[in-house]
Amino acid sequence: MGEPPGNPPDASLRPQLRFFDAVATGLAAILGAGIFAVIAPAAKIAGPALLVSFVIGAFVALCNALSSAQLAAVLPRTGGTYVFGRRMMGPWWGYGAGWMFLVANTVGPGAIALAFGGYLNAVVGAVPVRAAAVLAALAMTAINAAGIRRSVRVTDVVVVLSVLSLLAVVAIGIPGARASNLAPFAPSGAAGILQATGLLFFAYTGYSRIATLVEEVHNPRHTIPRATLIALGTATLLYLLVATTVLAVLGASRLSQSSSPLEETMVAVGSGFGVAVVAAGALLTTFNEGLSDLLGVSRVAFAMGRESDLPSELARLGAGQNPWRSVAFVGAISILVAAFAPFYVAVAVSSFGTLLYYTVTNLSALRLAEEQRMFPRVLAVAGLVGCVALAFSLAPEEVGIGLAVLAVGLVFRAARLGLRRGGERKGEGQGFGTARTS
Repeated sequence: MGEPPGNPPDASLRPQLRFFDAVATGLAAILGAGIFAVIAPAAKIAGPALLVSFVIGAFVALCNALSSAQLAAVLPRTGGTYVFGRRMMGPWWGYGAGWMFLVANTVGPGAIALAFGGYLNAVVGAVPVRAAAVLAALAMTAINAAGIRRSVRVTDVVVVLSVLSLLAVVAIGIPGARASNLAPFAPSGAAGILQATGLLFFAYTGYSRIATLVEEVHNPRHTIPRATLIALGTATLLYLLVATTVLAVLGASRLSQSSSPLEETMVAVGSGFGVAVVAAGALLTTFNEGLSDLLGVSRVAFAMGRESDLPSELARLGAGQNPWRSVAFVGAISILVAAFAPFYVAVAVSSFGTLLYYTVTNLSALRLAEEQRMFPRVLAVAGLVGCVALAFSLAPEEVGIGLAVLAVGLVFRAARLGLRRGGERKGEGQGFGTARTS
């Protein structure tokens, strides 16, 4: 149906990730810049009610994650919703989802690298934020390009340290908590809560990372749902504990003005050790999140190259069936974002793109036959409604940028298909002429 041929031969990936690897990769993809950086602008929008925003975001993420998990069980092919959308909804739906995921998650690691640079600059003032961000993005790219096993070994260790650092922030901060700092609870009402949820959704964007890597997971039908639930549940609990502690120590007004809210919380309770823990935890966690995000989006780029929706060179494999070309491609974009993009805009575009991506996930899950379903249909409906509502609750300029990016992607695909058809017609004409003269 007008789809360009010419997929690279032998473009398949081999299982390398076991259960703990899957949980660690999913948790690493969720934990990071969301709790260390996005919590402050969310407090400005919703006040202490950002805690409700975290819960709503977690519920929508859960619905989306379960839709992804059951689709991965039915369609165990790397590429996430790009593949699900193509098979269940049609090539244009799959492409739109893949394009927005590509944009959101190449912008995302760049934004995460910026958060990393900000924290490193706070620790070592002589290191410029942008320079540190670019170096972080380069390192993320280099580790992923070396192969998934090396990348996951780093992730397994760092995610444990990240969880311990966040728990330490809670333990150290609790003595300085004041219940009065949680009032007024929702100064901007339901509208503020919804808008903050749309922004905070950036904090959950890695919850279906494992479904994107399905070809590289051992026993995906059983591993992916369990690993996803554990990773998302652990991250949500940590977010709520940390956010409650920070709000109760600083108050929403002071928090909303902070560029380093967790560090400021430790300063407020007079803990020099806590400041050091936050600095180390922020650097480890944000770097690990960027590392995991780059891993996931490189696989979507690989899948789009395999279907010729992007240049097929992106689906060429190196030693050990490693798609290093797709890693280098998305890494280069992330480096540019780290060097030039404003952090808040990068976060908003990433959130909008991710929400549109999971809109297609839930639409695809609704197309599953009853015997293919692992979870009730109502969860996919709830995920669909939640994604659309949160996407369009963001500021109008952010929605406009996101829709413009989607339009550019659709035009790009239409142009590629047009060129392909034109080339085929020209080739047919030349072949006919040759046959006549011979």
